[in-house]
Parts: sequence; C-alpha cells; structure tokens
Amino acid sequence: MLIPNEVSLLVTSDPSQGAINVTNDGSSFEVQLDDPIVIPADALNVNVSVEEATVWWVVPNIITGVNDTIYIFGDDDSGVPVPQLFTVVIPQGLYDLTGLNNSVQSGLEALGARTISGGVPLPLITLTPDDATQKVVIRFNYTNVTVDFSAARTDTFREIIGFDELIYGPFAAAPLNILAPNIAAFNTVNSFLIASDLVNTGIRFNNRYNQVIAQVLINVSPGSQIISTPFNPAKSNAQPLAGSNRSNLRFRLTDEKLRPVNTNGEYWSARVVIRYSTPFVVEKINNSSFT
Repeated sequence: MLIPNEVSLLVTSDPSQGAINVTNDGSSFEVQLDDPIVIPADALNVNVSVEEATVWWVVPNIITGVNDTIYIFGDDDSGVPVPQLFTVVIPQGLYDLTGLNNSVQSGLEALGARTISGGVPLPLITLTPDDATQKVVIRFNYTNVTVDFSAARTDTFREIIGFDELIYGPFAAAPLNILAPNIAAFNTVNSFLIASDLVNTGIRFNNRYNQVIAQVLINVSPGSQIISTPFNPAKSNAQPLAGSNRSNLRFRLTDEKLRPVNTNGEYWSARVVIRYSTPFVVEKINNSSFT
C-alpha cells in the first residue's frame, strides 16, 4: 500500500521576497530554505510539476548595444540638400512595427532630419506593414536617402524587420517602397521554459534534457502578465530526490531555444509541487494485522 505525499513551493525572482543570486537579466535566481525539503529514502514515484506560473511579457526585442540602432543618410531640416548621417538609437523595449516606426521618427526629428516637403509632413523614411506577406516596407520619401544595414553596422535591427546586410538607396525614383526580402521577426521569443535543479533531466526537449519542468505559452499582448495554469501540468521524474535533503534550489527562465531571457526588470514566479509515495507497511502478528 502506498501513501501519497506532496510538497508545495511558491517561488519568485523578487529579492524582497527572499530570492538570492538573481542574475542581472532577471532570468535566474536561487531560494535558500530555512526548513529544508526532506524526501524519504524509500519514496517512490517522485515527480515535480509546475501548477501555476506568472511571467510578464515584456522581454525586449530591441536590446541596448545589440540591435538598437538605424543609420540613415538624408537631408537635415535646413533645406540645404546635403545628405548627412543620422544615427537613431532606439530605447530598449518590446516593440511592434507601429511603436518602432514612431521611435524612429522621434529620433530623426530630435536629430534635426528633414520632416517636411512642400509644407506637408514627410520624414526621411517610413516603416509600414505588408500584411499579406508578413513583411515590412521601408518607404524612401526622398531621392538622396539611404539606410545602411551593411555588415559593418553590427548593431542595427535589420533582422527584426527582415532586411539583408545591404545599403538600401539612394533611389532616383523616390518616393519608393522597398519590401523586405524576409519575414519580420518581432516575436524573438515564442514561449518560455522554466528549468530547475530539482530534476536531473526534466521534460524531454526533442532529444535533449535541460532540467526543464514547465512551458509557459505567450497568450497575452505585449506589456501584459501571463498567468499560466495548465489543465494537465507536465510531471518530471525526480526520483533522485529520494533520500535527499534540499535547502538550496535554483530556477531559470529561458526562451524556447534555451536562451536566458531578459525580464526587463519584472519578476516572475511559479507554484511548484513535488509529489511522491511512501510504503505503508502492514505487519501480521498472531493472525492479526497491525501497522
């Protein structure tokens, strides 16, 4: 006869709630337990599951110093047609195309780039969607405008908007729309994975094991909190916990490619349950049963 047992844990990356050794990007943290988790040596069917998780969908797709810049040659607002370089740096954040275009326009305006033609507002370039192809269109509004996405410019966001390592422009036929050769990739993260050293292997990820104990699907709009409460949480084998005494636990948040994610200063949490069974031994003495 087996008796079911379980241990429930609420863990969070918030240092004010006891998280320690939190990484700079917020993706990983440790918990030091005053009252250790003790799993009996005779425990059977030990497993770990994540019953609930909360993650803020704010992981930036524009990252400072990585892909936050666009280099545009064009006229300034003086009216003198002498192209100059405008280096627009985008603040780190999670952008859609509208937000990215607005930030580019604000940056160009702040740098003094040309914004008017014939009394009509007209920036050097405009980023618009082509919904049918899921690609981005750059509209070059003047004949002497170029956008430098060359290999030498390693910090541009060309991959997000689907452009190759080239210098685009100038175009004598401007105003002209140039369709990106590749599909836009604003969703740099498609799902989250929670991993922990509570398990040796965890959920199989194709043919690999990386101590993953849960998947968190992104089902909210950017800037919102994901509350994951799976109907049938995955159970990860944790039999090596039998006979152990654990007071230090580590948890990690990655994307589907197992890359640590930047939580942009927000905290994430999980409700973790360890389940196991212990034998209930019945001894028979003088034809009577006693425990």
